[in-house]
Amino acid sequence: MIPTPWDDAGSAPHNNILGLDPGLRDPEHGDFRPQYAPLYGSRIVPAAAIAPTRAPAAPPSPPSARDAALTVGGDIVADTTWDAASILVTSDVTVRDGAVLTVAPGVTVRFAGYFGLVVRDGALQAHGTPASPVVWTAADPGAFDAGQDTVGCWNGITFLNVPAASPPSFLRGCVLEYAKAVPGLDLDDDAPRTGGRGFDGAGGALRVVGHSRLEVSGCILRHNCADRGGALAVHYGAAPLVVNTLLHDNTAWSRAGAVFAGLGFPRFVHDTVIDNRVVNPEIFDRTAGGIDHYHSRPRYVGCVVWGNETNHHDLYQILEPRAFHVLFSDVQDYGEGLGGLDLDPQFRPAIHGPGDLGAASPCRDAGDLAAASPWLPATDLAGRDRVGGVQVDMGCYEFVAATAVDEPATGRAPLLAALPNPANPATTLNWRLDRPGRVRLTVHDLGGRLVRVLLDGELDAGPHTARWDGCDDGGRRAAAGSYLARMTGASWTKSVKILLVP
Repeated sequence: MIPTPWDDAGSAPHNNILGLDPGLRDPEHGDFRPQYAPLYGSRIVPAAAIAPTRAPAAPPSPPSARDAALTVGGDIVADTTWDAASILVTSDVTVRDGAVLTVAPGVTVRFAGYFGLVVRDGALQAHGTPASPVVWTAADPGAFDAGQDTVGCWNGITFLNVPAASPPSFLRGCVLEYAKAVPGLDLDDDAPRTGGRGFDGAGGALRVVGHSRLEVSGCILRHNCADRGGALAVHYGAAPLVVNTLLHDNTAWSRAGAVFAGLGFPRFVHDTVIDNRVVNPEIFDRTAGGIDHYHSRPRYVGCVVWGNETNHHDLYQILEPRAFHVLFSDVQDYGEGLGGLDLDPQFRPAIHGPGDLGAASPCRDAGDLAAASPWLPATDLAGRDRVGGVQVDMGCYEFVAATAVDEPATGRAPLLAALPNPANPATTLNWRLDRPGRVRLTVHDLGGRLVRVLLDGELDAGPHTARWDGCDDGGRRAAAGSYLARMTGASWTKSVKILLVP
């Protein structure tokens, strides 16, 4: 119900009922956040003080001959477009003073060091597409590992208490990879502000704080790390829309392998959250391998949350989900909520990326278009028609029968085993490849630090083995404890935990 003025409002105890229109942002499309009372109190904003909202600029078209490279850094205080094949960021970038930063399709943004981008007053509008994504990455991703250092990574994108009157921000068709939120090194300067402060060390690639309007649509968040929320953090009343998005292979050092929400209201619509991990070795530190929230109310519509790992003795995918906020979703070891499943999604060898549904997947035709239609785009993450069958499929990809052209060369993810396990003093890893391809096999400690590279090269189809002698790359004996052997192919990652005993 849209409120109308109420003559008796001032007679309420403590005068705390205003009877004024709160300025709901977009109630027809499900956004009931008030512009004039964004958090836990109320404030009256005179109409004259509300800046008119600019309409989003039309998506820029990639020119036939664009600049090869552009070097950027510092404050952006006027509307700016990044339109070059490669953008090199050489210092922190801050969008302020109502400016709009537009990023054209097909641009790759590389960060030359541990720098990040902060939107404080204005907007970031990235116009990627499945065919021409906007890629946000590190300049030297080959040096990246999952440890708490700043080598081979960048400092992510932060939306920090962006005023409600600012133009909307969106990340469409983006890939965000090789970013970290290292505790003590975030981009919030603790200056006095109206709004909240981001959790230190939260949200490896993306952080949304306060009433910052943000849509994340058709994106991939992968290979990012943080103390909490390996890929994304939502805090202090933020309510971003995350739709048609794949979050995979992100790492958290203490909590929430993919997403951490504190005092926030994120909306997840037809997202796929798979193969993320928490490497905290404490089995009694309660968390979830996928999504962890603290005094928050996330909503899930049509999502797949599966195969996320944690060392906690209860292997949660989502920490304390509420059934009435989980609709038509496949959540491992949960399965509750209207239309909920707890069934192996049966991903097939990735055609467009991890998370592609196989022909026998129970997630096919298991969504509900009516429940998702206020937010769901017409196409999936790969640009295919969103409804390919009698009903919309769960997750970010719509099933399409494979063709000879589509069939990947990497095969499905193999089973990885270690024998003996516990290992003393060594163990042998065994697996079988369906098809030839490049494989990297590494051993990490539970803090994500690289201990040993066992294999990195092309392998034939068939059975394979690799021996770990319990030593690091320098030949030193590793300390007794738990380790993670991780094997990565072109489109899959498998891991097995190894206990090394004295």
